[in-house]
This record gives sequence, C-alpha cells and structure tokens, in this order.
Amino acid sequence: MNDIEKQPYMPVQGEVVEFGEPVHGSQSHDDLFELVKAVLRRWFLVLFCAIVFGGGGAAAIWFKMPDKFDTHGYVQISPVVAPIMFETTTTGGSGAYLTYKNTQAGVMTSDVILNRVADAVKDSRLAFFDPEDNLLQALRTKVVKKDVQVIPERDTEFLVVRMTSEHPSDAEKLIDAFLRSYEAVVKTDEITALDDRLSRLETQRRTLEEQMRRQRVQIRERVDEYGTQELTGRQEIALQQVATLQREQVSIGVQRMLMEARVMTREDQLQDELTLADIADQVQARVESDPDILALRQDIQRYNQLIRDGQATMLDTNPEMQRRTQILAELQAELERQQADVTARHEQTALADARRVREAELDALKAELNQLITYEEKIQEQLKLHDDSTVRIGRTQLDIDDLREQYENTRQIYNEISRRIEELNIERDRRPRISVASWARSVSAEGKKMKLAMAAPFGGLAMGVALALLLAKLDRRVLAPDQVASRIGVRIIGTTTGPDHVSRKMLGRQLMDDYQTIRANLGLLNGDGSTKLLVVTSPGMGDGKTTLAVNLATSFARSGRKTLLIDGDLRKPDIALMLDLPQSLSGIQDYLFGADIYKAVCPVEGTSLSVLASDVRNSQDALELLSIPETPKRIRRLKDSFDYIIIDTPPVLAFSDAMVWAKMADGVILTSYIGHTSKEEMKEAIQRLNEIKANIIGTVVNNVKTAHSYRRYGYGYGYGYSEKEQVRQAPHKKKHKKMLLITAAPESNEPT
Repeated sequence: MNDIEKQPYMPVQGEVVEFGEPVHGSQSHDDLFELVKAVLRRWFLVLFCAIVFGGGGAAAIWFKMPDKFDTHGYVQISPVVAPIMFETTTTGGSGAYLTYKNTQAGVMTSDVILNRVADAVKDSRLAFFDPEDNLLQALRTKVVKKDVQVIPERDTEFLVVRMTSEHPSDAEKLIDAFLRSYEAVVKTDEITALDDRLSRLETQRRTLEEQMRRQRVQIRERVDEYGTQELTGRQEIALQQVATLQREQVSIGVQRMLMEARVMTREDQLQDELTLADIADQVQARVESDPDILALRQDIQRYNQLIRDGQATMLDTNPEMQRRTQILAELQAELERQQADVTARHEQTALADARRVREAELDALKAELNQLITYEEKIQEQLKLHDDSTVRIGRTQLDIDDLREQYENTRQIYNEISRRIEELNIERDRRPRISVASWARSVSAEGKKMKLAMAAPFGGLAMGVALALLLAKLDRRVLAPDQVASRIGVRIIGTTTGPDHVSRKMLGRQLMDDYQTIRANLGLLNGDGSTKLLVVTSPGMGDGKTTLAVNLATSFARSGRKTLLIDGDLRKPDIALMLDLPQSLSGIQDYLFGADIYKAVCPVEGTSLSVLASDVRNSQDALELLSIPETPKRIRRLKDSFDYIIIDTPPVLAFSDAMVWAKMADGVILTSYIGHTSKEEMKEAIQRLNEIKANIIGTVVNNVKTAHSYRRYGYGYGYGYSEKEQVRQAPHKKKHKKMLLITAAPESNEPT
C-alpha cells in the first residue's frame, strides 16, 4: 500500500483517551485567554502599527509642533447657603454646586462679558486680532473654536480660563480682561439679586403674619363654644350614652316584636269559633265539682264498700247482698244521668266564659304593646339628640385640630422666612462668593509636546492590538478543538493531526494513532452495541469528512470488525477514486434499486472492509432516490451482515441528502477542519440535525496541531526514534495542506 501501511499496527489498549464534553465554567477566563491568543497570532500587525504609526506620529509631533504657551487664569466659586427657600441642606449639595459652576462657565463666555472684554482690549492691539476686525465677533469666534476655554475644574472651587498661543503676554492681557469683566458683572448681579430676594421675603413674612392672626381668631371662636380645646373626654361620654341607648333600643325592639307576635296569635285565636273540644277540659272540671255528682259518687263508694264487706260474711244470693247490689246499680245509673244533665248545662256557660277570657287577654296584650311602642319612640328621640351632639362635638374637635395644624405650618414657614432674611442680611457683609483667585500666568507647552511624543508609540501599539482584535472578531473559523467543545457545545470524539504540524516520518504513525483513538472513543460511547450504522458528514465542503469516513472504516476493519463503507454522496462520489477502485462501480445505486448486497459491494483485498461505491448516474435525482420508502429498510437491513457501517454523505448545509442519511443512521459524526470550518456553520449544521432528532455522537476535529491533539503525549513515543532524531523531525511548514489516508498514498489529495 503506502508508507503509512508500513508502520506496525498497534491494537488499541484498555486505557482510552477521554472525549471532550461542552465546557461551561470559567467563561470569562477563557474569553480573556482567547483574546490574548488572537493578538499573539497577529503579532506582526501589532508591531507594524507600533513602528509605523507610533514612531511616525512621535517624530511628527516633535519636529512639526510649534512652541506654544499655556496661559491660565483662575476664578474661585465658593459653596454658600442655598438661596432657595425651604431647602433642607445648607450647601445646596454637590450636584447643585457643580451645576452652578457649569452655569457660570457659560456666563463668562456670554455676550455681556464679551462686550466688556472687547471694550477693555480695544486699545491694546493684541496679536490675535487685526485692526479691522470686529472685536466682539472675533472673541465669539475664539470661544466657539475653543481657542479661549472656560473649564470648571472637578473636585475644586475653580473656573479656569485657558488659552494656548504663541504670544503669552497678549494672552495674559486677554484672560485678565475676561477675569475683570466677569468679576464686575457678578458683583453687580449678586447685589441686585440679594436686594430682590430680601424684598420678596419681607412681603411674604407680612402676609404670613396676617394669616397667623386670622387663624388664631378662628381657633378661639371654636374653643369658646365648649370652653376647652380638648373635647375627646366629652365625645367619649357622649358615645357611651349613645351606646347605652342603642342597646336599650335593641332590647325594647325585641320585646315589641315578641309582643306583636303574641297579639297576632291571640287575634287569630279570637277569630276562630270555639268548639266543645276546646272547652272539654273546663266542662269536665265543672262536672266533677258539681255537689250532686259528688254526693252520688260518695254513695256509690259507700255501697261498694258495703258489698265488699258483705262478701266476706254473706253469699251473693243473700237478700241483703242483692239489695245492696241493686242499690249500687241504681246509684250508678243516677250518676250517669246526672253527669249528662250537668254536662249539657255547663257546656253553654263555658263557651261564653272562654270567649270573654280570650277578649280580656287580647286587650291586656294590646295595652302592653302600646306601652312598649311609646317607650321605644322616646328612646329614639333621646338617641337622635345624643347622636347629633356627639357628631357636633367630633366635628368641632376636627375643626380645632385642622386650624391648629394650619397655624403650626404657617408658623414654621414664617420662622423659615425670618431665618432666611437674617442669613441674607449676613451675606451682605461677608466675602463675595465669586472672586479672582489668580490672574493670568503663562507656562511653556513643551511638557505637553513631550507627553504627546511619548504617547504616540503606545497609541500605535493600541491601534495594532485593536486591529488584531477586530480581525479576530471577524474571523469566525474554528482555530482550536477547545472552541468546538466550549463555544459550539458538542463533544469531541477525537482529533486528527495536520500534515503541517508533525514530521513527515512520524505522520503515518500519528494518523494511525489518531484514528485508533477515535475508534476507541466510539466504542466507549457504544457500550450497548446499538450504534452500528454511522453517518459521517460536515457543515460544508473541505472539512475532511470523506477522509475521515475512509480512515475510520479502515481502522474498524483492521481491528477485525466486518465493516462496510458506503459512498452516500451521490452528487460527488470520491471514495472509489480515493481507494483506487474501478471507476465503473455503482454499488449503492444498484443495491437501492434491488440488487443483492454481495453483488453490489466491492471487498478491499486483504482486509475486512467492503465498499458500496457510487458514480454520478443519479446525481440529479439523489434526493428522490434516497426518499424511496424502501431505502431506509434496505440500509438498516445491512446491519445484520456487518459489524459497522460507515456512510459518507454530502455536507449538511449544501444538500438535504445528509439529513435523509442521518435520519436512517444510529448516529452522526460531524467533521470540522481547523482554520476552515466556521463556528456559525457548525452551529447551524447541529441545529438542522437536532430538528430532525438525529443522534449526534460528536465531532472529529481535523488539521489539529500536535499540542492540541488528544494523543499529544504519545507523539514520537516508542517508534524507534532517538531524542535527537525526534528533535530533527519537528513540525515544519509546507506549501499546502494534505490529509493522508491510511489506505492511500500520502500525496493523495486535499481534504474532501
């Protein structure tokens, strides 16, 4: 085969290199590290900017900048008592003071000051102005162009009037004119403003005095009504009386309702006709108490006793016993007759008596009800009187409290105004708030020239760094494997070393180790053996997907696994060309159209690898061929005949063929190429695969430096090279990049 095949095949050991997972921690540290690396990668650009722009700028500043002088004059603005009434602070606060200073800086360049300055310097013939110039307009121009600046210094009490020129004496005269004019205007304005404020405050104080007098009169009128300002005790007593009357009213109301119910019941009973059943008890009681009935009962009782006594000594046939029995029967018959007569006699009188009793009871209840109603009306009258009195007391107390509060507020305002009047009177005699702290002085501007010349190289360096960062920001390519894991969020199955990053003699062994590591990591991920059908694809073209597919299949075959390599890129089939297979092979198309698998595959001699190649016959109808309902079934059926099936597909972002293949497969491997694949393409490819719920196993990063490889610690170890030879075989630059195949010549082709 080739020089790579000549290397001894080393089986994968038990210890397998770990695959990468997305990294989420230490984000800020990683970002800073990436920025430093981006600048170091473009060090020549940073150095060029520092030399050209920094050095050239420093020379231009030093030799071309004329000698100038800075002239300064200072005005002091002291913090004073705030002139605004009712303010709680005595200094106006730092914010108010800074605002006042900024305002005064604007006043110093106003037309009022400029007119005074023009009058002061018109006879001085300053070098800045031509005799024909309008001095006022010329001064305005200098202020607008910032030839003359008035700047409030931070954290001090000074306004600085500054001017840079080549004529220091004339600049001092001009700045002194500004200072004198400003001082004169400010003094006049302060005196006028002070008198105006005093006049307004005196007017307000007199108004408040009259208002306080009226409020005291109103309070006295309200107090005279009850003789005291505190009516709370009276109001509580009145409320207790009202509560007592309310409870009594409720009690009488309940009694009245009960009495009304009893009256209604008696009226209903009076309207109903009395029956013998209603008075049966009364009639029975009268009958039982009748003297004749009582006498007959006593006789009957006496004869009953005689009969019982006679039964002890006489027979029933004894004449005396028969006489007694006959008399008893006659007495009982007489009793029944008497009872009937008495009952009939008393029934009529009982009906009349019962009606008279009901009418008397009804009249008594009505009289009692009228008494309750009269008492309830009196309670209501008393309750209304006490309620009105309570409300009147409460309102009077509220009025007194409101008037006292208004009076207190007015008094506080009056005291504040009196205090402000005293402060303003004191201000008349104290030092002016605004004064000239220092008249104009001139100093050489060489110090600034030196600073600018020294700062120019640093500016050029900063420009170079900024340009390097800008280029790094615009460069969206993947530059290191860790960017794939941390920034894109997909695990790294393995890496392959680029031909420019390893010596020529060590390249074959390094590539073989790389693919053994990839195969081992896939074995770790496929612990249950369910992932047998693998799709190898990439975001775009040139990412090394076909090279990975061929080498991965070869690696599986060399490990003794029965492996099938399918050229699923029907639009650009390359596998037959890369493996030096006959160009007429079209095994995948034949198999999809119904051919037997063993007639369609092409075995690679001497290995366990078989290839389903492809040609360009169906390149225009590739998607339609893959979309046939029988295609997924036929592809999955291959899993029964092979241990591993590797499918090379078109790029995900180029054609939809890769999505169809990914839907059929057990897992998808994405390839990326350092310096070629962009992060956005990688993210978009992953998103599209996630949308169809494809199982993305991870990515293989190609063209990786030895230092970034997952086998970096095994590079050059144990292959018969001495330490000196390994140093001589260090990586070196080549004119163009190549991805070597384990089964092809090293000079084969560019990454597909």
